[in-house]
Amino acid sequence: MVDIAALCVRCGAEKDLPLGRCPACAHVPTGEERALAVVCSARVLPPDALRAAMERIRRGEAVRPTEALLARAREVLSGEVVHTTRLTARQVLGLVAANVLVTPLVGYAVWWRYRHDAGPAARQALLATVPMSIALLGGILAWRYALGTGLLNP
Repeated sequence: MVDIAALCVRCGAEKDLPLGRCPACAHVPTGEERALAVVCSARVLPPDALRAAMERIRRGEAVRPTEALLARAREVLSGEVVHTTRLTARQVLGLVAANVLVTPLVGYAVWWRYRHDAGPAARQALLATVPMSIALLGGILAWRYALGTGLLNP
């Protein structure tokens, strides 16, 4: 299932940008509705809360966010807040699997991608990759030592 980027505050349809035109009803948020549109986006709400909001809007219920959510949306609109990048638990597990099954270079490539972004994504990639790199290096060195000393050739 693909994560929702934003919702139309009028009809509940998915859209790419919180302040953009709705592809279903052509609504464009204006005025105070802009803060509500940002609340109904991945910049403020997690995916499960966005799905719940989508269902409520589609049932015709009014969206009534808390003051804290509206304040967060206003910060996003003002440009004062930086959108942070975080890997999901599923992405971290996939990265660990790729490090084990393919090569730790996958993890370093993910770290390289997120190294300048705000948020913990780069650190998460390193935490999932460095232990595997150390274990792999230790295994290679032990194998080379065993070959050199004749431990593997009785």
